[in-house]
Order: sequence, then structure tokens, then C-alpha cells
Amino acid sequence: MMNSLKKLAGAAAVACALTVAPFAHAGLVTFDIKWASAGGVDAAFAELTLDSTLIDTAPLSPRTIDISRIDNLKLTVSGASVGNGVFSKQDFSSILFYTAAPLDFRRNLIGQRVVVGSDPRNDTTYGDADGISGGFAFFANQMTTPSGLRPFALITDRTAENSDFLTVSSIVARDAVSAVPEPTTYAMLMAGLALVAARARRKSRR
Repeated sequence: MMNSLKKLAGAAAVACALTVAPFAHAGLVTFDIKWASAGGVDAAFAELTLDSTLIDTAPLSPRTIDISRIDNLKLTVSGASVGNGVFSKQDFSSILFYTAAPLDFRRNLIGQRVVVGSDPRNDTTYGDADGISGGFAFFANQMTTPSGLRPFALITDRTAENSDFLTVSSIVARDAVSAVPEPTTYAMLMAGLALVAARARRKSRR
């Protein structure tokens, strides 16, 4: 009977681990990205899907991600002076996506505090133009296709003098799983374990 109880407890423990294990920072993640003009008006939007393990954290030397490793990419520019249009994966050669420290996928990545190095006083926010906190940019195959100019920036047409200079204003992960289980999840797990224990007790009394 004790062996049966141990097996039941083991099975319950495995079920608990599978239920609450956080997978927010592993596997495919889709990000919704916005760029804004100097006046704060959103002028470009993108949908990007990639394996989150490709996002470097604390890289010694930032490296781009080859476009062949990107699962999906769609960029729409609709409010620029020139360079408006819809662009897809084939229009780009690579992507720059790195952070100087791990970020919380449950919140907007832009604006999160990033500590650079071991000294907490050396902190900045993700999205700073100097690129110390990290970087994000698309690199295009054609000069007329919107492309990265510097970390977190996008220029809508490199051949036009009146092309718009846009800055990343938002990077949000869709359906990011919370790394901390909800209280209701804990309640359901505890109820399940109590039921298993009660049944084991009844069988032991027979």
C-alpha cells in the first residue's frame, strides 16, 4: 500500500511540475512592435516570430540573427513621408535583437530597467538610443526598404532625403506565460493532491 501511495504522490508531483513550469522564455514567441515619429505618432508596426533563445542576453559582442532563422516577419509602414508599404521576411537580411540583461516578457520590453554589468548604479532602460541597454533593428536588402540605422531606430527610405526617422516605442510578446503560477493554479493543485491522499487513506482502511 505504501508503494502505491508513493507512486500516486510521484505522479502528482510530475503533474504539478508540468502544470506550473514556466515556458515564457523558451520556444517560439511572437512580438508586436511599434515605431513612432519624433512627434510620438506611431508610423510603423511589425509582427515578428522567432525562437526566444536567439535573443542574446549580456552578449560580449552583439550579433545579428540571420533572416533564415526567423519564423515570421511582417512590417507595415503607413504614416511615413516616404517608404510606406507592407514588407515581409524576404525583404530583410538579418535582425538585431539583444539585451544587456534578461527582460520580463510579461511586460513591454521598451522602458524596462536594465543593469549593465555588476554595479546596480550602471542602469539604463531598454530602448535607449545609445544602445547600452541592448538593441533592436531590421536590416533590409534594398535601400528603399525600411531598415535599421542604429539601435532601436528605423529609417523608412535610405535613398530619400525626406524619409522618416522612427524610434521603437513598444515591443510586446503575445500570450507570454507568467513565470509565477496564479493563486488559482496552486489551489487546483492542492485540491488534486488532497483528493489523491483521501482515496489512498480509504483504500488502506479496507
